[in-house]
Amino acid sequence: MDVVETEIRAMLARVLDRDPALVAGLPAGTELFGPELNLTSLAGARLLAGVQERFGVDVAAEDWALESLTSIGTLADFVRRAAG
Repeated sequence: MDVVETEIRAMLARVLDRDPALVAGLPAGTELFGPELNLTSLAGARLLAGVQERFGVDVAAEDWALESLTSIGTLADFVRRAAG
């Protein structure tokens, strides 16, 4: 797990008010809006704001279909490509 994914997981833990160790231990394929995380639209907006602030990547503007929000891994991959 690299810095981008680690920081995204920490952001997820904050916006979802979950134990950071629990979120850190989830597989990269864990769906953001699936039953394990159950990300709401409000928490998703807060996550995207955090990604933009930290990495300078506006996910919603660059990924109109928001396919990058499928899982922890797809979001981390997208941020790596967009920020790189």
